[in-house]
Amino acid sequence: MEKLEAAYARWVVNNRLLIIVVCLAVIAGLGTGAAKLRFDTSYRAFFSSDNPELIAFENVENTYNKDDNIIAILAPADGDVFTRDTLAAIEEFTTAAWQIPYSNRVDSITNFQYTVSEEDDLIVRDMVKDAGSLSDAALADTRRAVMAEPALVNRLISARGHVTGVNVTLQIPLGERAESTQVVVKFVRDLVADFTAKHPGIDVHLSGMIMMDQAFFE
Repeated sequence: MEKLEAAYARWVVNNRLLIIVVCLAVIAGLGTGAAKLRFDTSYRAFFSSDNPELIAFENVENTYNKDDNIIAILAPADGDVFTRDTLAAIEEFTTAAWQIPYSNRVDSITNFQYTVSEEDDLIVRDMVKDAGSLSDAALADTRRAVMAEPALVNRLISARGHVTGVNVTLQIPLGERAESTQVVVKFVRDLVADFTAKHPGIDVHLSGMIMMDQAFFE
């Protein structure tokens, strides 16, 4: 055994340049795959391309719509969404959310399309308009209308009316998902920072598919 080890040691010393060249070549060959390494922030990375559940899910998305979204949960410190200041802040956030990159729909309790009848006419309007100028009676009517709407309660507003959500639907190209997610999340976080600085009485929490993708990345 000792003779074999000694012979191997002599061979290594005598062929050290060859060994170095071969090792460097092997390392270089293995390193060519490094260019293909990347972060994948999509939940799809956890499934194979032929996963039946993923295929079924993508068929639904292709038939109807993709579910990429960010939802901002607005929680006023006083626990009441239906005040002039909070409703006005929701209007402001809803308008600002349209500027989020790749956004194509924004839903909130203020821009929910509400139908009212006036004599023989049906009028469709935003649920809340110019909240800062609403009278006490108009605020009470708004509360009743929102809390009576099944499409809003427990979806965009809690059953107690103490928190509400602004849901932003996005269309992000699959081939640019990782880079685009970074851009969207940075924009949204900057938006929230500006909003909470202006409205310190309202906490904003972020959720949704895009934020989940970002959590995987971070």
